[in-house]
Amino acid sequence: MKWIKKKKWLIGIIVLVLVGIVILRAALMGGASMAMPVSVATVSGGDLVQQMDFSGTVMTEETKVYFAPVAGEVATVEVAPGDLVKSGDMLLTYDLEALEEISRESELQAKAEGYGIDATMQTIQKSQSDYAKAVKDYDEAMQYVNHYSACLESASRDYNQALAVKTEYETLKATVDQYKIQQAENAEPNPELANLITQGEARLNELSGQMAQYDYAALEGAVATCSNDLNEYKALAQQYKAEKIENPSLASQSAQQSVLRELNDLNKEKADDDLETAREGVKADFNGVITSVDAVEGQTVASGMQLFTLQNTDDLKVSVNVNKYDLAQIRVGQKAEITVNGSVYTGSVTKINGMAQANAQGSATVTADIHIDDPDGNIYLGIEAKVKIQSDAVEDALLVPVECVNYDTKGAFCYVVENGVILRKDVEAGISSDTQIQIVKGLSAGEQVITQVTGELSEGMEVTPMLEE
Repeated sequence: MKWIKKKKWLIGIIVLVLVGIVILRAALMGGASMAMPVSVATVSGGDLVQQMDFSGTVMTEETKVYFAPVAGEVATVEVAPGDLVKSGDMLLTYDLEALEEISRESELQAKAEGYGIDATMQTIQKSQSDYAKAVKDYDEAMQYVNHYSACLESASRDYNQALAVKTEYETLKATVDQYKIQQAENAEPNPELANLITQGEARLNELSGQMAQYDYAALEGAVATCSNDLNEYKALAQQYKAEKIENPSLASQSAQQSVLRELNDLNKEKADDDLETAREGVKADFNGVITSVDAVEGQTVASGMQLFTLQNTDDLKVSVNVNKYDLAQIRVGQKAEITVNGSVYTGSVTKINGMAQANAQGSATVTADIHIDDPDGNIYLGIEAKVKIQSDAVEDALLVPVECVNYDTKGAFCYVVENGVILRKDVEAGISSDTQIQIVKGLSAGEQVITQVTGELSEGMEVTPMLEE
């Protein structure tokens, strides 16, 4: 810093003046020697913060590219590149007349297609209903077929049994009558024929009793009825069987009409949604600055076409390039002091890029982002910023001015003054700032350390310490 350099310059002049005074006094005193004065600082305790200095550019942390939400004609473009906007500000409006017409046409088209779909669905449903009825009728007819088949079988069995008795009666009666004729023609009764006639008439009496138990007309009518009904339901079953062959495309046709209806509804809904979206226009989602405008008034834009780019001015950062030497000391979360346009802001490291890139000089650097805590209107995107990052800090450390620590092939050392004599002490240095450096090892609090080491000074030389203020 300038005041530090000025102070050192003044101290140097004072030392030279003191050296001149010492030489002059020595001459006046007849050549008596006097120790050379040297500037010293006292080793003291204190807190130290190490900082790294960078230059960077103010950038936004949020960029949004706006695309046309619907197709249509642009009525107005409310912004230009560089304009500051607030959240909710109108950026673009649509010409609603054409979109309203599209919405009306979509509504009418939806109605017309809906009527066609309804008519087709009615036809499909009737076919499906006819098929279901044919299946039901066929099942019922087959039930009657089975019933009357059993009925005919039973009636035929009973009727055949009755006919068998009647046939036996009629056949036996004819035989007995023939026996009687033969017996009447004989001169003398034939005992065998008499016996046969007696047995025959006994059997005829039995058969006559059995025939009396049958209602031959009813049995014949039952057979005729069962047979007629059976034939009728067999014919119906054949008819229904032909009718119950289902059209295999009915299910597909029905599904197709359902899809068409859904598409029809979606088209109408989209037209309404597009109109409502167009009425709302395009608005800013946050406070920021417009960095590009691609839309033009009167232009017909397609859905998804790029319109604007908006960069947030509430969430800002400074992007800096970090070289390989500073990279080991920088970490996410470190506090930072940011100076922009003469104002100072606080912030912190939020991101360190994972890939190095070559800068203008060809050196590899890594980009780091420093978030600005409370930006205001004094900060502009793209403006240069100075950043001080607090890389490390110690409390209650032993501190000396940075110029007190010297280096040679043996390492770091300090010249201290003890009892008017210069002593070299090897030290281990820690972190440092622009003006002070931490002494980890080698010195003690209160020791006097020479601040300006010149070629005239050497270990063992007698000197007079001059304490810097």
